[in-house]
Amino acid sequence: MRSVRARWTATAVAVSVLVGLALWLRSADLSAPPRFLPRCAFFEVMGRYCPGCGNTRAAHALLHGDVVGAFGQNAFTVLALPFLALFAWRAWRVWIAPGRPVEKTWKPRQWQVVTVVTAFFAFTFLRNLPWEPFRWLAPDPPEVRESPASAAPATPSRDAPPPAAR
Repeated sequence: MRSVRARWTATAVAVSVLVGLALWLRSADLSAPPRFLPRCAFFEVMGRYCPGCGNTRAAHALLHGDVVGAFGQNAFTVLALPFLALFAWRAWRVWIAPGRPVEKTWKPRQWQVVTVVTAFFAFTFLRNLPWEPFRWLAPDPPEVRESPASAAPATPSRDAPPPAAR
């Protein structure tokens, strides 16, 4: 995009879409999820939690002001969100006015990148361990309403083994 006006238009469209999605998610009833919210393919195939499992419920909790509930769904995302927002803000400011001088930008050092990537993979590994302090990293199972036609329990126990082990 060459003109500043086109960049502002793209920004307005993107912000409008994000606000619309946030308002929809805030009003959504996640106990009866809509059909177009996809299930985690990694969990469906492997029976293990991926690093993104629980992000939708965490975002829903954050939109309702429940930081503790969001932390219980995906702690890594909740901790990373302020840094991601700051990064996005700075990148947007450089993109919207490319010729304007900006304050000194932060450039991550190699050890910082390695630390974050290692923490990411450690979080993914540890949240799948079945022992007590690590089970707290796993997302809480969704509270799904039972349908009258179903005799099976609606929500699996957090202590239940993964689907592949049953």
